Amino acid sequence: MQVLIRDLFTCQMVGCGRIEANTSQLVADHKIRHQGDEQLFWDEDNLQCLCKPCHDRLKQKEERAQSRW
Repeated sequence: MQVLIRDLFTCQMVGCGRIEANTSQLVADHKIRHQGDEQLFWDEDNLQCLCKPCHDRLKQKEERAQSRW
């Protein structure tokens, strides 16, 4: 919740900027994959607010592409 408040309930994905009052439509997303690193997992500087459509569509696409390398 702190990340959503910090980011003013606004999607941080470049080109989106959607403001969403319904927190069930927002995700606190990891900028850098934590891969089990608890410190990175809980680091608020590594988190950003994304709306669910951006997270589910764009971010997941990015992560799948990265996992291929």
